[in-house]
Amino acid sequence: MVQFGLLTPEQYSRASKKRRMMGSGVAFTLLETSDPPTAGEIQRFEEISYSLRTSNGTTRMTFRKRMPDVDELTLRLLRQSHSDDTALVVQDRAASNCLTSAEWARQLLPSYPKAQFEASDALLYFVRIALANGETYILEPSGQPLQYIKSPFALCLCPREPLRFPLNQVVAALAKRKFRKLSLPRELPAITENANYRIDRISCVHPEARALSNEDSRFVIRVRSVFDRTPGVDVLRTMNILNLVYFQTGQLLGAVQASFETLKEGGLWILGRTHETDAKNHVTFFRRTTRGWEILDRIGRGSEIENLVTRDAGQAGKQGQ
Repeated sequence: MVQFGLLTPEQYSRASKKRRMMGSGVAFTLLETSDPPTAGEIQRFEEISYSLRTSNGTTRMTFRKRMPDVDELTLRLLRQSHSDDTALVVQDRAASNCLTSAEWARQLLPSYPKAQFEASDALLYFVRIALANGETYILEPSGQPLQYIKSPFALCLCPREPLRFPLNQVVAALAKRKFRKLSLPRELPAITENANYRIDRISCVHPEARALSNEDSRFVIRVRSVFDRTPGVDVLRTMNILNLVYFQTGQLLGAVQASFETLKEGGLWILGRTHETDAKNHVTFFRRTTRGWEILDRIGRGSEIENLVTRDAGQAGKQGQ
């Protein structure tokens, strides 16, 4: 069996929703939108983002109005401890395409006009290498190839093509071999062009988040990891990333310590996940104290690593001193 790709907006719009949401075979070049984007382009961007999987196996399965209950409780807790003229420093990490960050910022910034809001993720763009012969490779910023595009195919290079499409697997294997022979610069530039190829970038940030960043200097988007340490933050949110399915205990403890060192004393840490089946949020709200963490509130069952955080609370306080 063989599966041909969805390469053009017209092919994408004609495909069934089930086919579009499979992810496999949808060209990542279709993430591109106009300025300003059309409603159809925004819908296409959101659908592709939802099924997109990176080389390390993590998904970017975010969606509109994913965390209104989290945003509401966060604002309520902040109002209990911070006046509206406080110059809050807010970070939303592992924000995927930053749509939920923009939704949160639109609620928080009117209440705290002096706040500075940072949305971040480890992946904010793809690198596109368009060869002179019509072949295209889509890479992560690290240089890891994700997709090969050449009509009529849009093939997964990482992870592999499904076993039920043997011809796709053969073509993908040949594409990988050809990619290894390309003479590419070690540091891939934002834009470059020569006789053999053109390199540019495809944004993975939602058009509405990009628009807010352009309109409001208080809202910025940048590359950052949940393991980064940036002291002086008042509010830190790390939703849908510090989960047992993604990290081992030692790595999670490292992220807990990074969060402790990032937040000011008295700072608010929002930690949890959205359940896959019912889309309900399960979140724990922590306050950073001198000695460790204090639980302020919960939504649903709370974070699945809540016990790990509180168990390590004293050690976090010692290391943070």
